[in-house]
Amino acid sequence: MPIFEFHCHSCNQEFEKLVFGADPEVECPHCGQNKVEKLMSACTAKVGGKLTSTSSGGGSSCAGCSSGSCSTCG
Repeated sequence: MPIFEFHCHSCNQEFEKLVFGADPEVECPHCGQNKVEKLMSACTAKVGGKLTSTSSGGGSSCAGCSSGSCSTCG
């Protein structure tokens, strides 16, 4: 599924959006502005019955998180 995370520069909110197409215009659901930036997302896959994070960055992993969005972790 092409679900991407975005940051709105107008209202400083982060949100997820299902996006189809190469470069569609995305509007913030909070303020309606299109001054948004696509964020890098960590992927998680189920391998052999275990969740595996593909994030190579430092810090905590969301592998055991039950949240629907990593923007709510922290």
